[in-house]
Amino acid sequence: MKKIQSRDFFAEKEYRRYIIGRFHKKDFVADMLKQYGEIYIDGPKINEYYSHGQWTIIPCPIEVINRGCFLDLMNWLSQNNEEAFAIAIHPQKSYFSRKEAENKYGDTVLVAFDDGIVVRWFLPRGLTDDAAFSQINPQNRKWNDMPVPCTCKEFLHFLGAKELIEHFKL
Repeated sequence: MKKIQSRDFFAEKEYRRYIIGRFHKKDFVADMLKQYGEIYIDGPKINEYYSHGQWTIIPCPIEVINRGCFLDLMNWLSQNNEEAFAIAIHPQKSYFSRKEAENKYGDTVLVAFDDGIVVRWFLPRGLTDDAAFSQINPQNRKWNDMPVPCTCKEFLHFLGAKELIEHFKL
């Protein structure tokens, strides 16, 4: 398996990035985005979100939020019995992410690429260090929380988010 390096990510400006979730509490997203902006005073201010079917979609453009904060915000939204997922769409090498459920400290997320590479992203170091990850051998781990290897399209299907496949044009 090829070792991933920072250069293996395409330039962030080439991705369309979103955080998605089926949140139970009506004001959860608005409250959590506000809190995130208040806690990280110099951090990104994400306020825009919309619904598509049962899903809430939060656009995360590179002009507003870097990759580390994008993954951190997804992790931040995965609390209080809610779960969010990150999707970064690219014509050649998309990736998706979710909180690493087996990490009791909550400071890592898993990132899986369409080509089968899986990495563990380390927070909070990843807020400022674009190389704050290590590769995971998918064959050496039991995957209960996501199908690996798979593409973003397959991951959305796994989540029961078939309507988002068309919405994101995957």
